[in-house]
Amino acid sequence: MRKRTWLMLSLFLIPWVSQAQMTIGQYEEEAPLRTWNIAGFIPASGIGRAEIMTLIADSPAVAFNNPSLIAGLPRLSFYLNGSISRASLFRFGPVNTGVLKSSQNLWIRTMALDGAGLALKAGKWALSFGVAITEYYDRPSVLAESVSGGKTNYKINFSQEGFLRAYNLALARKLGRKLAIGLALNLSQGNLERKTEESWPLNQISILDKKDGSLKDQSVRFGFMAEISKSLKIAFALEPAHRLEKESHSLLEYSASTTGTKITIEDRASDFIQKPLQLSLAGSYLLGQQWLICAEVTFFNWSKYKLTWFSEQETRNFRDVLRLALALENLTSFRLFHQSFSLTTRLGLLVDPQPMKVPRSTYYSLGSGFSLGWKWFRLDFGASWGQEKGSGSSLESFRSALALNTFF
Repeated sequence: MRKRTWLMLSLFLIPWVSQAQMTIGQYEEEAPLRTWNIAGFIPASGIGRAEIMTLIADSPAVAFNNPSLIAGLPRLSFYLNGSISRASLFRFGPVNTGVLKSSQNLWIRTMALDGAGLALKAGKWALSFGVAITEYYDRPSVLAESVSGGKTNYKINFSQEGFLRAYNLALARKLGRKLAIGLALNLSQGNLERKTEESWPLNQISILDKKDGSLKDQSVRFGFMAEISKSLKIAFALEPAHRLEKESHSLLEYSASTTGTKITIEDRASDFIQKPLQLSLAGSYLLGQQWLICAEVTFFNWSKYKLTWFSEQETRNFRDVLRLALALENLTSFRLFHQSFSLTTRLGLLVDPQPMKVPRSTYYSLGSGFSLGWKWFRLDFGASWGQEKGSGSSLESFRSALALNTFF
């Protein structure tokens, strides 16, 4: 289930739009919530370690990020993940880009069971299958009115929602005792719908502008992991550039009740979004028996980003970015009621530059969480809070997740 926020805004009829308003930036129509830099799927444990997912084989969810890691899982493993996300937005759709002006950031929340997967291991080979919601395209729903003399002269209602769900099939093999390679195939599908309804009640005139489309893509991800020593591990993952196909449909409808006039214009097109190449390099070091230090850098080739919208080439002034993550984990165990438990606590810092050249902005996120294990079960919790700097809007993001893992 996904929840959306409904908001009432004051309406300002602005006779002109400044260049700053025309530059939407963070939340273009196709932009996912929270960040442009989406790498695989991040479950509860990954949220707590600043989204580092290419190093530690802790659940089948790693197949979305580094498929070689499933070779390090037990013979049979399963996970189920649920999350809640919140994000603040300032400039999106008609808000702060045209006739609607908000004096503060607007919030939206999504909530879902967003990931599940199963992994099997036999000898040196491992196979996994998983499904996850990797991107949300929702925006705060807006209802605004212009009232004069107690009568409504103008009303506007805006909404946008959408998601992308990925199906992941991964195969991995150990090469000796210290190396592993993996390959994953991702098949994704979803939808995106954006609707603006305007009406002039006194004149009984209304205009509906609706755009929607189905999304599909196929991509592959390569992974590698090497155990240099008992303390040091390194890994990398590569996802080549690929196209997200979009079958677009638009409906523009004008209605005037007083004259009985109704005009409808429809259009269809086959569009695409060129997703960027991603390359992640990571390393971890075990200090003693309890402390694990992790670091990851991910390159996003956003300068090659392209898209069409109803067969017309759209321009996004993007740059390549490097996302940096650091995390620290503490590995302990204890006994309670004559039972043995494992406990991992974690803390992470993520520096996440966004690809827009204007405005140039970066999210700084702090993550924390824990994993509590008992026999064949483990419960993960992770939460992160991010603050954006650079755009002048001080956007924020929050995400928390809970995951249940089983191992046999």
